[in-house]
Parts: sequence; structure tokens; C-alpha cells
Amino acid sequence: MPVRVRVRLESTRSSNSVETIAFLNTGFTSDTLDIHIPLDIAEKLKLWPPPSNAVLESLDTSGGEVLSYFIPDAVKLTVLEDDRCSKTITCNAIITTYEREVLLSDAVIEELEIEILSPKTGLWRFKGEEKVRRGLTSED
Repeated sequence: MPVRVRVRLESTRSSNSVETIAFLNTGFTSDTLDIHIPLDIAEKLKLWPPPSNAVLESLDTSGGEVLSYFIPDAVKLTVLEDDRCSKTITCNAIITTYEREVLLSDAVIEELEIEILSPKTGLWRFKGEEKVRRGLTSED
């Protein structure tokens, strides 16, 4: 089971927020704090249709080149656990019409101080804590 966590996404362009499950994708490499957001969540956050500062880009993915909208500093992101929350960070949003779940890049995972302990079984923890946490399924 890959590592998935519950997150709160808050739009920096509206008062809208969404709680959902996000996939920690270390194969999504980035030098900046980037997250992929599916179209339905982008609509709820008022990030679709794309705002005027969105940039249409061609991204090289494992499935080939994909046209995506890049929206700088679009979302505030917090990981939500029953006993604690992560710090809140501001991320760039990448919106594509093909993505079905929120994906967190390696840069975002590191900034949130998440340590993936066992990617197959979905075990993780926050940096510096001893408590081992179990990732969620996409249906949780």
C-alpha cells in the first residue's frame, strides 16, 4: 500500500478549502513546492477555470508529455492526523485533466518533515517522532 495521508487544502485565492487524501509520490520530483490537484478539487478550490496567472506547461511524466496548468502559490497545505497536524505550507498547484488524486512532490514531502519508512506497507512518521503511522487507502 503506497503512503497516503489526509490533508487540508486551502485556496489562497478564495476562502474555499477541501479535506482529502493525498499520495506521497517520491517519483514526482521538483525543486519547488508543487502538488498535482485533480480537476474536481481544483473546481472546489476555485482554481478552475485557471486564474489569469496560470501558465500552460508541457510536463514530462512517466506516461508521456501532458499539458498542465501551473498556478504559483495557489494552495495552503496541512497534513491532518488524529493526534497532530503538520505545519502549513504554501504550494504551487499543477492541474491536469488526467490526474485522479492529489499528489505531493518530493520537495513537499520533505518540507512537511515526513519520513517514509516502508513504502510498500505504507508506514511513515513525522521527522523526530517515534510513533509509526500507517498510510490511508484512496477510499479512506
